[in-house]
Amino acid sequence: MAEAHFTVLGAGGFIGSRLVRHLRAEGLRCDAPARDDASLLQRPLGDVIYAIGLTADFRSRPLETVEAHVCVLRHLIAKADFRSLTYLSSTRVYSGSERTDEATRLQVNPNDASDLYNLSKLMGESLCLHGGHARMKVARLANIVGLRPDPDIFIDQLLEEGCRTGQVHLRTALQSKKDYLYIDDAVNLLTQIALSDAVGIFNVASGEGVTNAQVLAALEQHMGFSTSVAADAPLWEFTAIDMAKTIRSFGFAPQKFDNYFPVFLEQYRRKKGTVNP
Repeated sequence: MAEAHFTVLGAGGFIGSRLVRHLRAEGLRCDAPARDDASLLQRPLGDVIYAIGLTADFRSRPLETVEAHVCVLRHLIAKADFRSLTYLSSTRVYSGSERTDEATRLQVNPNDASDLYNLSKLMGESLCLHGGHARMKVARLANIVGLRPDPDIFIDQLLEEGCRTGQVHLRTALQSKKDYLYIDDAVNLLTQIALSDAVGIFNVASGEGVTNAQVLAALEQHMGFSTSVAADAPLWEFTAIDMAKTIRSFGFAPQKFDNYFPVFLEQYRRKKGTVNP
C-alpha cells in the first residue's frame, strides 16, 4: 500500500480535497494536478480518482456539466497512462427506481431538465465500464456530510438559514428521508475501492434513511435553532440505498448519523465562529 501512487482529479472540490488530505495523511503518494494541467497526458498517473463534477449549479451550466462528467473523462481514457480509474458518480441516478442495487435498470427522461445531471453521470459511468480499460470502478455517492465551502446539500442549506436567521423552516415533511454518509467514512471507502482489484459499480452510502425529524432535532439541540414545518410540506419518496455489494466486497461499516452528526455540527460551529447554544 505504501508504494501506491494516486492522482486525484478535481482536487479543489469538497470530496477531492478531502481525498487528497486523507491519502497523504496515510503516507501515500498523491498528486493533485491543477485544472487543465497539460502534463496529465505525459506521465504515469497511477490510480486515478476522478472527482471532477458539478452539483448544485448543473441546471444553470449544462454544457459545463457534460464537459466535466463526460468529455474530460473521455479524453483521459483515450490518452492517459493510468493503472486504474475510480469515477465518482451519485446515488441520484436511482431517482424513480424501486431498487437501488448497482445492477438495477435506471430511469431518465431527457425532457426533464433536472435529469441532465443523471444522464451525464450515467454516460460517464458507461464510458468507464465499456471504454476499453480493464481496471475501472464507479462509486455512486450518497449525500456526503462534512465541512464544505458551498452549501451544496440540503443539510448545509438548513445550517446556512439557521445561522443567518436563528430559525429553520422546513418545506418538506418530517417523515421524509435521505441517505447521508459522513465524509470520513466516504474517503476511507473510496480509498479501499481505488486500491482494490474490484471493478464495476459500488454504492458509497450509509444504507440508513435519516428523517427530516432527526435532522431538525439535532439542529435544535446542538445549534439552538428554532424549527418549523410548512403545513402543506410534501413527503419525499425515498428508497434506501442497497449496500449489500459494498459491504460484501469491503466489509464497510459506516458510522451512524446520531453518532457523527453532533461532531460535524461542532466542527461547523467552530468554522462559523458561533457559540454553543
